[in-house]
Amino acid sequence: METAHIEPLGLVKRIVGEDLVVRVRLNPDYQYQLELFTNINRVSDTYPFDFEDGTYSCSLRLNKSGFFKWSVRYRREGTKTWRWLKVEDKNKLSGTVQVDPKWLDDAVVYNVFVRFFKGMTRKGDEFIPPGEGGTFDDVKAYLSTLQQMGVNVLYFNPIHLIGELHRKYNMLDQLPTYWQPGSPYSIKDYKSIDPELTYDKDTKNHLESDPQKEFKDLVDAAHERGMHVMMDLVFNHTAHDFVFQRMRPEWYLYKEDITSLTDPYLYPEDMKQGKPWGDANHTMSPYDHGLWFDDAAQLNWEYQLPEGPNKPPKNPSLKEMWEYFKSIPKYWINHFGVDGFRCDIAYKVPPDFWTACIAEAREEAQKKKNNLSNDVIFVAESFTDDLETLQNVGFSAVYGDFSNKLRRPIDLSGYLSYMYNLGSHFFPDQSKWFIFPEGHDFDRTPQKILGSDHLTQRAAYLANCSRWLITATLPGLPLIFNGFEKVEWRPVNLFGYGAVDWQRDVDLKDFLALVNKKRHDLKPIHLTGEYIPLTTNQQMNEETQLIAYLRKSSSEYVLVIVNMDVYKQAGPAVVHLPQEFDRVYQLTDELTGKKYLRTGNSLTVILEPGDGHLFSVQFL
Repeated sequence: METAHIEPLGLVKRIVGEDLVVRVRLNPDYQYQLELFTNINRVSDTYPFDFEDGTYSCSLRLNKSGFFKWSVRYRREGTKTWRWLKVEDKNKLSGTVQVDPKWLDDAVVYNVFVRFFKGMTRKGDEFIPPGEGGTFDDVKAYLSTLQQMGVNVLYFNPIHLIGELHRKYNMLDQLPTYWQPGSPYSIKDYKSIDPELTYDKDTKNHLESDPQKEFKDLVDAAHERGMHVMMDLVFNHTAHDFVFQRMRPEWYLYKEDITSLTDPYLYPEDMKQGKPWGDANHTMSPYDHGLWFDDAAQLNWEYQLPEGPNKPPKNPSLKEMWEYFKSIPKYWINHFGVDGFRCDIAYKVPPDFWTACIAEAREEAQKKKNNLSNDVIFVAESFTDDLETLQNVGFSAVYGDFSNKLRRPIDLSGYLSYMYNLGSHFFPDQSKWFIFPEGHDFDRTPQKILGSDHLTQRAAYLANCSRWLITATLPGLPLIFNGFEKVEWRPVNLFGYGAVDWQRDVDLKDFLALVNKKRHDLKPIHLTGEYIPLTTNQQMNEETQLIAYLRKSSSEYVLVIVNMDVYKQAGPAVVHLPQEFDRVYQLTDELTGKKYLRTGNSLTVILEPGDGHLFSVQFL
């Protein structure tokens, strides 16, 4: 056996149009012939290696999306026998490449929380009555505006029927509890559409709309504008009165007190003592990070269940449950042509399930060919849990705590190094991230950055501008939460109705459109561009104001410098650039059009509160 050094090892991630490059070093005393054996372009094929400077290399263009295996076989020159390459006398070495659709490269996502999207109040009323919250028609009417903002992906929070049993309410809402709709994350039927979201405002016959048709019309309207559509998958839990709960009670866990860690789990045989196993009123609620979701029922995946005084029972029809949940994304692909899914609390669902579910859904999309890319993507929600596991089981992107790290440079800098494998290798090569300043689970940016005591319109505007400039120019899938463009500061009313103040004077749409256009136009700030962090003479401490980094694609550079302090000017400050900048170069600020001629790898800047530079670089 030959001792080999090979890269990359394990899973690597790419998008369509990129290259897979495999490099091998073998015993320098001999010459070899090597072949890459893979199913990337056909069922199986081989590709030769080139030899240069002691390294054998094979570069293969990835022209289609999917999951592919590769391995390397070799033989010494002058011999006939091919052998599989092994590393340290282990089994045959093989690698995996996950190839995601090309559209991820310059994606800009807009998060549509439909009920909150276009809510309006009756004249003189202080609340939004049922039937006057946001609908699909409101979203359709806004698509042209979103397109002008540079958005090319829509992500919808759950649009399904909401459970009624143990429904949760907002006690501060002015509507009585029985008029409040409840959380869309308490799902009664995954293959349903909430009729309230399809209340047809286009015609006089408001109540005669077909929910499936209304949603299909919205998806088609988005597709006509080149916008991809993503949905939410909530597979950790359902509503207590889920449609199959009576038929498949074993899919759930039961306790007499459904929000207790100390109450014992109930077993089917406990029914003989009159205990409520199988009763929807007693389906145990999910418990996560110290919180109970008491309007939802925990599914028994036999995975990461809370400890109790006794063991949770097994799920005798777990295999059938897997098949049912795998059918859900296929349903929305087949009937509506959706392009992707965001997976709620993905870390609490078994990784093996996700691997199977994602693979089958992508095969279904490739076979059906009724969406924009003939493929789908899956995005995993996490927080700090199992990020590495989720990046390894087939998700196109994962997200964690990025939103909370946007408070200060000292919080953000280290987190970016962790995400992008700088210094240590935590995640597969070119792992991708879903990144956003705010969302339904995270504080609005003005609240997060300023706090309620220092909330001024100017500071809030600068907080949103500066955080979007950072988010849109980092490697990832950047997301705008609805209302961000109007500097909305109020949190989402998850259990009731809500509204964005679309008429307020402050407006970021032009700024977002400009930044997003640059994201589409400048290849270094695409998803696949390299991230290179920079230091400044401010160093990195509690008082640091500046975040600075380079993005690189081939020989092209983009330089991003942002003052994250929305109250104080930053500078004069010195940004330390790499050695290749020790020559004459021109910086063009892509936000203002101003040009600057500079030389040397020390760049002095002065930035007003919340201001930033997006420089394209031309070496002279």
